[in-house]
Amino acid sequence: VTRPEDQAAGFMMALSGLGAQCLLFPTIRIVPPPSWKELDKAIEHLSTYDWILFTSVNGVRYFFERLHSAKKDARHLNGTMVGAIGPKTKAALMDRGISPELIPGTYCAEEVVEALKEYPLYGKRVLLPRPITARDYIPKKLKELDAIVDEVEAYQTVQPEYSQNQLGRLLENGTVDMITFTSPSTVTNFVALFEGKSIYEEISKGVVACIGPVTAQKATETGLKVSIVPDEYTVDSLTRAIVKFYKPD
Repeated sequence: VTRPEDQAAGFMMALSGLGAQCLLFPTIRIVPPPSWKELDKAIEHLSTYDWILFTSVNGVRYFFERLHSAKKDARHLNGTMVGAIGPKTKAALMDRGISPELIPGTYCAEEVVEALKEYPLYGKRVLLPRPITARDYIPKKLKELDAIVDEVEAYQTVQPEYSQNQLGRLLENGTVDMITFTSPSTVTNFVALFEGKSIYEEISKGVVACIGPVTAQKATETGLKVSIVPDEYTVDSLTRAIVKFYKPD
């Protein structure tokens, strides 16, 4: 399991409950951005935005932390439309008193844009609180629809400090049956540890499970063979897909 440590518990509990032996090896860590300047500025002018789009639970978390730091709360989003990329992000918003107007049927950037096409976007101001390294698909497509898009860095993903020796030995010995990835950045950082080493050839032959097609594409580009991609891009669906892989009936 390569997802961040503070977000891996539910996934690992589900797999462990089904009989799997889980090894946590987080390849990314979620931390605050170098500066809050841009996010704080956006929050200061919150009433000028027609839409706020949240593409992750982390974006919700850090946005509301800064909102509260500015002595504001959910009431200051009154009159602003809110979108969530998937059910976990929606749940994080609901926990904070916000019921999003938009949640796509399929939980990916492409479907967020398709869902937004149902709304008039010409001249509308859209706020995207997210990491600076995120895909540019949403802002690019919204600008093509004549929306005014502000991307602000709400958090960043960094590589944790850890020893790869233990994992390397397990991979080399064939002890690890499957590697799971829940974002492109988990793939990128994992590959950075092992690519170019003799063990990588063995890793590339193993079973890889990815939460969605974007993550799977990143894994494939690095030479990994992706065997599992669920129909819905959630951890719950990924868990079910792993079960189906081992027990098709």
